[in-house]
Amino acid sequence: MTKKLLAILLCFVMVFSLAACGGGGSEEEGYDVLKIGMMPFGIGVPAYYAMEQGYFDELGLNVEFFMFANGAGINEALAAQEVDLGVSGLAMIFSLASGTCTMLADGQVSSAMGVYVRPDSPILANSQEVDGQTIYGSADTIKGITVLGQTGTSSQYNLDGWLGMFGLTEADINFVNVGLGTDLTAFVSGEGDAIAASRPYTFQLEEQGYVNAGNFEQTTDTVLTDVIVARNEVVAERRDECVLFLKAYEKALEEIAADEDLRYEVSMKYFNDNGRQYSENDMRNEMKVNDYITLERMTAEGYEFGNCMIGIGDFYSACGQIEEANLPNIAASFDPTMLEEALGIDVEVAK
Repeated sequence: MTKKLLAILLCFVMVFSLAACGGGGSEEEGYDVLKIGMMPFGIGVPAYYAMEQGYFDELGLNVEFFMFANGAGINEALAAQEVDLGVSGLAMIFSLASGTCTMLADGQVSSAMGVYVRPDSPILANSQEVDGQTIYGSADTIKGITVLGQTGTSSQYNLDGWLGMFGLTEADINFVNVGLGTDLTAFVSGEGDAIAASRPYTFQLEEQGYVNAGNFEQTTDTVLTDVIVARNEVVAERRDECVLFLKAYEKALEEIAADEDLRYEVSMKYFNDNGRQYSENDMRNEMKVNDYITLERMTAEGYEFGNCMIGIGDFYSACGQIEEANLPNIAASFDPTMLEEALGIDVEVAK
């Protein structure tokens, strides 16, 4: 292990237990270790299950997992060429926009986000229906409020979409950047007027009677997905291994998507073994709202490979975190051919 890799892992690793579970690989194939950067989130569960079931070994792959606390850590490791693939969420947009990585697949819908307010909030006095969901607020009741959350996240994207529905921007409110989890504690203790929250905190807020004033999908007109990316040179030089990884991953995904009890059991073990403590209720709620992107979904009318990344890229560009000149790199990074080869299908690609 290089000093650079060690430094990255010390900064971002949560639990390194899975790294010891790397597949043995095949001497006949002679594949080098394929290093996978992951987090304890739902999109990593199929990879974990594939490892547990020996699906990578069956295909002759030599796979090693590196667990990170967040997507930023995976981006750092990809940029440093210390991991080969990233299995993560929204943060992968930065690796795609940099022009150094390729998007291989969508893995899971990432939902259960919203802007929550207290049940006695004046914001609830006005409402409208959008695609079957109630969105609360008005320019008058929202302007000047204090919202807790984190900058550069899907929750902030959600907040901006909600504000935009009333002709407002973040300049019209006081947005306070607070640590994940700390924001929930502060809000419940009486700080702020609203919180831009993500799971599992949204589940906990609803259990305590707080109201979702702005649901993610309706306020952003986006279905957010978690994705699998690979460094461009890995795609160029180790394409066959990328195809085999997707083949094993998708086999595992189909199995756990079809069996609710299996998904619950594997997910709880994966999360809890790697530092993300979920209650049974949290996990059951997550499973209700975050669907895996199965073969059936990928081949259904309306599916577009990479669709959500276009809008997310525009958001981060408007926030000044992605240079406008780099936006074309995002669509250029979409390469479904390895997924198509792994599954024997054709998919539509977002433009």
